[in-house]
Amino acid sequence: MDFTLQALIKRAYATPCLRQNIYNKGMIHLYCDYSGHEERTDCGIACCLVYNRTIQVSAEKIGFEPIGDSVYGELLAITYSLEILGEALTEHRPKIAIVFTDCSCIARLLSKDQFSKPSYEEITNQITVALTKLQIRFPDVEVRVKVMNSKHKRNNALHRMAHVAARKVIGK
Repeated sequence: MDFTLQALIKRAYATPCLRQNIYNKGMIHLYCDYSGHEERTDCGIACCLVYNRTIQVSAEKIGFEPIGDSVYGELLAITYSLEILGEALTEHRPKIAIVFTDCSCIARLLSKDQFSKPSYEEITNQITVALTKLQIRFPDVEVRVKVMNSKHKRNNALHRMAHVAARKVIGK
């Protein structure tokens, strides 16, 4: 295990509001993030899953167009987190699962029917389909996608783990 990850886990346990998420058996929390660069086509998406005293961080290097579109990258990170959640729900049965993102325009995008870019519409539709499939497969679990407010994001070691993993997978 990497030193940065160990330090962040220690910090998460030391923070009361994050510690309650870690120990919670009734909720799964997923913190997702995207890392990319305007001049490169490869990017990293990552997810930190927190449930019942376990913290699992996973990341994936992917390529996409348009280059440098961080909103699209954040949407990809949500999709990635929903895939991870689907796998986790086959093993665990919480009452609620919350996917946290730090992109403030996500809530607006998920509730729209018209988009400024066709790529946003496509990935948003994929997220909607994934949420619907999860609801059908696991009707007892409420799944939400939420934007972290600045208070929740500030010094949030769990979100930082996803951020570091997304950057690390592309060698930043």
